[in-house]
Amino acid sequence: MTFPSDEQASELRDLFFESAAEILQGMNDAGLALEERPGDLEQLRHVRRAVHTLKGDSAACGYRQLSELAHDLEDVLTPELAQQNPSLTAEVILTAADTFHEMLAAYRSKLQPPAGGALREHIRKLLNKPETQTLDTSFEAKFEWTEYERLMIAEAFGRGEAVYNIALHLDAEALLPAAALELVRKALEGAGRILAFRPDMSAPVEQLRLIQAALSSVKASDWIRRRCHIPSIVERMTIDPVPVPQSAPRDLLEILIESEAAAISAGVKSAPVEDGVDSDEDSREIKTSANLARAAEGTLRVEAGRIDTVMNLVGELIIGKSMLQRAINEFERRHEKDPLRGKLADALGFQSRVLGELQKSVMKIRMVPVEQLFRRFPRIVRDVARLRGKDINLEIAGENTDLDKGILDALADPLAHLVRNAADHGIETAALRQAAGKSPHGTIRLNAYHDGDQVVIEISDDGRGLDREKIVQRAIERGIISAEAAPQLNESEALQLIFLPGLSTADEVTEISGRGVGLDVVKSALETLKGSIELHSKFGEGTTFRLMVPLTLASIQALLFRVHGRLYAVPLASVAEITRITDEDIHRVDGHEVFQLRQQVLTLVRLDRLIAHSNEERSKRVFVIVIGTGGRRFGLAVDSLIGEEELVIKALEDDLVTSPLVSGASILGDGTVVLILNVPAVVSHLSRIPALGATA
Repeated sequence: MTFPSDEQASELRDLFFESAAEILQGMNDAGLALEERPGDLEQLRHVRRAVHTLKGDSAACGYRQLSELAHDLEDVLTPELAQQNPSLTAEVILTAADTFHEMLAAYRSKLQPPAGGALREHIRKLLNKPETQTLDTSFEAKFEWTEYERLMIAEAFGRGEAVYNIALHLDAEALLPAAALELVRKALEGAGRILAFRPDMSAPVEQLRLIQAALSSVKASDWIRRRCHIPSIVERMTIDPVPVPQSAPRDLLEILIESEAAAISAGVKSAPVEDGVDSDEDSREIKTSANLARAAEGTLRVEAGRIDTVMNLVGELIIGKSMLQRAINEFERRHEKDPLRGKLADALGFQSRVLGELQKSVMKIRMVPVEQLFRRFPRIVRDVARLRGKDINLEIAGENTDLDKGILDALADPLAHLVRNAADHGIETAALRQAAGKSPHGTIRLNAYHDGDQVVIEISDDGRGLDREKIVQRAIERGIISAEAAPQLNESEALQLIFLPGLSTADEVTEISGRGVGLDVVKSALETLKGSIELHSKFGEGTTFRLMVPLTLASIQALLFRVHGRLYAVPLASVAEITRITDEDIHRVDGHEVFQLRQQVLTLVRLDRLIAHSNEERSKRVFVIVIGTGGRRFGLAVDSLIGEEELVIKALEDDLVTSPLVSGASILGDGTVVLILNVPAVVSHLSRIPALGATA
């Protein structure tokens, strides 16, 4: 028998981790589906095939503990047991996804994997096996937190906070255990921030005797013990500090988004036939596996770096086409009657068509559906809803909208933050919603669609909305705006304050999210992607965030212009229109230049104010490029317009350009370098500088 070399074994493990991540995501999806439809046997078969694949692949990589636990789980994923224990089946699948993820993270870090006590307990219950321990051990705290709760603990450690695992055993003689549970929760909330809490109010009465919680607090453990000890209710209590991990655990959103081929290949191997399953079901499962196998054979997995290399070469060809176009134009000017002109034009046209098709083909390879990102959020919403005692529905539309994989990866964290924000602070509790005349069920909506050469992603909720007065008041308290300037803000400008660092309207900033905490990071991430974010909210009715990003970061259609002899470009998608004005049309308001365009007054931005010692006399008539960004419109004053051209974006090294006002550069056919402006950053920077000669 030939064993793989170390290099081959390393490649095998990398491939295993990639496919395992997709398997875990599929288990999360199936677990949530089984919570809604407990009798869905197709979902159960899908999970069983995935677990069987995980069992075999982990054994091949030498991960014995994971393989054995997957084998035990496979034994309970049968239609008979699922029909006998419909609610427990969904819970065991979600617990398995969390346990397997934790084990995979340990294997990646070459650490000892966890035992998976909570999953083994669920498996034992499904098999109806007798307890091997005494009765009292069933009431011992295990602190088996979910992946989401472990993420909250990791974030608390990131802020330098102390975290405690707390177990409270309730008095067996205590009346109204549900009321006792609520009293304990209130006591814990007064001692710090609750990161995890077991059990919930819907648990059976016999499970309410033991309360487990993870709490972050600045108080000492003795103080917490005194605070949470409720006479005649809490019989005994243990408080154990959680050790700070050497490295932060990875959450699901940090796993790379994989292509649909991974999902197909994860289901290729079928599970062995179980006794008691009829032959029709077996033949249907075999046929499904055969179809998946044929689909997988037609799929080729390619590293993203190789596609990027091809895309860069296509970019160089586009630059070469531009060089050839300029050379042919020069030839036509010098030899107007030469018959070779027509042949050169035909050759260039043919090359342009082929190059355009090549570019589209490579772009399609990089495109992936946003479903690969959206499918991660149902689990997040579920976990937040259970932790906060809310009833939240998640509606998803437009999941087949395609987007560049690089942009999709970069949007994972901003979108996750907005979804957590909506679930934690946007949606109210059922009691508050009913008091406001709303349905007790809150709704979060995710939608994606194409709009020209951009992709729009909307995150909306029907929650409490943003309080304009509270936002303005908090901004005044933090010195962001003055009390005198506050009345001059319109509705849109007031809501935009929420994107400033450190501004939050939440009365309680939880470990999950804080409306305003981190939204400045979300906006910065969008600007890095050359995108923008819009906010619409009505107090008491809900909030909508609209994220707009380009289809790709490889090339753009741009408008070229000159200012003081320097060549610049802006994305054509940002250009609303072009006009021309005179000095008489320009006015000064509060130290800024403005002009009137039909029925709208727009701010005029001059790029020459960025150039030191710019004393050249300005023309009395100037071109103005009207640009729309973030729901606002501005006028960009330029000296001359060059025209529209397709530009291949070249990233700039930090040591070459440190200004955030420039998002990239490109090379024209004649070798000229053109700077591509970061429009939101330019407008934000120049709108704060008073115009020359202006008085406030």
